[in-house]
This record gives sequence, C-alpha cells and structure tokens, in this order.
Amino acid sequence: MYPLRLPYQKLRSRLKRLLADGYAAEALVTSMFTAERLLRRTLIQLVISAGFTNGRAFQVVSRFNGIAAVKDAWSLYDRHGRGLVEVIGNANWKVLQGAAKMRNEMVHGSVTYSQKKCKSRAIEVISVIDAMKDKLHKAYGYHGWGGLKKRIVSALHTDPKVTM
Repeated sequence: MYPLRLPYQKLRSRLKRLLADGYAAEALVTSMFTAERLLRRTLIQLVISAGFTNGRAFQVVSRFNGIAAVKDAWSLYDRHGRGLVEVIGNANWKVLQGAAKMRNEMVHGSVTYSQKKCKSRAIEVISVIDAMKDKLHKAYGYHGWGGLKKRIVSALHTDPKVTM
C-alpha cells in the first residue's frame, strides 16, 4: 500500500502503472484502500473540528470498521448534519460500495474476478477518488490528503447546556 505522504499525482500515476502492467486486482485493492483512507482522514478532521482532541478523534474513528460505518457516522460530525452520500454524491458512493464489496470478496478468497472486471472497477474508483477529493475540499477545505490540523486541548464542554 502507498502512504498518503506521496503527492497525489504520484500515487495516481502508480495506480495507472499497476493497471498498465496488468495488475488490475492489485490496482483495485490499492485504489479502494486509498479511497477509504481519504474518507477516514477527512472524518478524523471533522471529529477534530467538532471539538475533540487529535487522540480522541483517532480513537473515535478507529471504531468504525468499513466504509459503511464511516458513512453512518459522517452526519454526526458534519457541521451541517450532511451525510457522506450527500457530500460526495450518490453515484460516487455506489461505485465505492460496489468496489468495497468486490475487494472484500477477493481478499477473503470467496470470489475471484476477471482481470477485465477488476480493471474496469479500478478505473471507476480512481475517477471517484479524483471527484471525491475535489468535493471534500469544496465542502470542508480539507480532502484527506496532507496533514491534519491539530487540537491538543478539547473544545468540548466549553459551553455546557447542563450544569452540575
């Protein structure tokens, strides 16, 4: 897997090279990993923006297993209560959902897919990553690529509604 420390264009060219060299299944797994990583990192930033410290934000997001769990938790931390599908678009979500299912079946060995099917799905995921990166940046000013803004001291409970 490629770390998110790589510049985005370099990672994109590596994914394209995997496809060109005939490693479509690996390209699918890596592109899905990248898409999930972008979503998780953006969700971490949303949790930090909601007032949690960095450490707590990582703890919160680490409990969400799979992209479905990330999707379910998204509206809890979005400032305007929007869901993930609303932010990235239903068509993009459907591609990610299908690719995640396909990736999981391949990784667990329950189903094998042809190189042609893997290649077409990987190309779709790469285009979704491009679109998702732009949509997340437009919505939040952060798209999961690059460093997180840090919060050392919690901003929660600074204006409590219930006094003790």
